[in-house]
Amino acid sequence: MLGKSPENAGKSPKAREAVAMSSQAEARYLVELIAGPMRLGENVKAALSRVARTTGLNDRRVRGIWHNEARSIRSEEMDRLRQAARDARATEQARNEHRSVLSLLATADAALGLPGPDVDRSDDPALGFGPGDHDRPLDQGH
Repeated sequence: MLGKSPENAGKSPKAREAVAMSSQAEARYLVELIAGPMRLGENVKAALSRVARTTGLNDRRVRGIWHNEARSIRSEEMDRLRQAARDARATEQARNEHRSVLSLLATADAALGLPGPDVDRSDDPALGFGPGDHDRPLDQGH
């Protein structure tokens, strides 16, 4: 007797839960990633213009994607958006790592009792610099 099994044979429950993102939705998400947080005094139009300059797409096309007016997204547009989003993520990751290193350096300075970064250390004998030792003119040949 042939009949339908009460359970989904061979199908993963995760596959049913996965939601496919349309190319329009993905493009809008990528535009948002590329734009990043709004800068002080910047409006949405300026942020979208910045995305257009970054991706090489024209302003109107980026605004159309943002406002969900784009009926389709060409493959070369998606490639540009994806590459710009990867670059934006890499830049943000590098900034975060830089902040982390600066924080670690400040912690090490504090632990060693060194002055903060806003203090001029050029005359600090503890660092091995006497007055003007590191500012020797190049033409002296030393």
